Amino acid sequence: MTNAEDLEKYADYLSERELAVQTRQIYLKQAENFLDFLDGRAVTRKEAIDYKQSLLEQNNKIATNNLYIVALNSYLKYKGHDDFCIKTRKIQRRQCPDNIISLNEYKEMLMCAKESGRDKYYCIMRTLALTGIRVSELSGCTVEALETGKFIICNKGKSREIYLPEKLVTELSAYCMQEGIIKGVIFLGNTGKAISRTAVYKMFIQLADYVGVPKKKAHPHSFRHLFAVTYMQKYSNLFELADLLGHSSLETTRIYTMTTAEEKRRKINKLEL
Repeated sequence: MTNAEDLEKYADYLSERELAVQTRQIYLKQAENFLDFLDGRAVTRKEAIDYKQSLLEQNNKIATNNLYIVALNSYLKYKGHDDFCIKTRKIQRRQCPDNIISLNEYKEMLMCAKESGRDKYYCIMRTLALTGIRVSELSGCTVEALETGKFIICNKGKSREIYLPEKLVTELSAYCMQEGIIKGVIFLGNTGKAISRTAVYKMFIQLADYVGVPKKKAHPHSFRHLFAVTYMQKYSNLFELADLLGHSSLETTRIYTMTTAEEKRRKINKLEL
């Protein structure tokens, strides 16, 4: 069997497992990279370890390398080589949520978008910040959802209900009327499909540049963080927040109960010692 045929069958296998499209793409790409690395050599545990070492030498983030290793292990298991699976690197759990856009920075970006006529940018930021959804979940925000004030998201084998605040429904309804959007997904890309994570990221980076917000704070997920931190400050209900964000573990949500590193430093500086 050629590598191309093998990868085609592996793609079918991943599809049958009902993995997210982006996950399947990453898994398939790593399988392809591993086969290129082998260059015709037999699959062995040593080869898997050597491939892991080649990943480490690329100076990716630990989390990125771990994702690639998990993807490789998926392919090894598919091929019946469970014993060849390799270990990921341990990551120390973050103690605080850093690089979160502040409320003032968020408002500055909103104002810039509004004043410059970038209504799409404005509405996307409002949607992410007021619902806490992931940027990949924007596809669930439809004209039909505005009528009910909610929509269902299915992600990672789970489903949860997303609630749309009244003020967001009002703003999005006005946007749809202005743009002539009468049905389906509200935020579309140039291809006519739901807007991509990359496109949204480019929008936000452009706005951040205009108003002087650090780029590391302008990524789409930052607005999900802003929602979570703001919710915790107002309601202090970890269980509700975990449900709203779709977290399986409270440990994942718990990070939003902690102060940022910047806040910790500010408090330490005020100690009269």
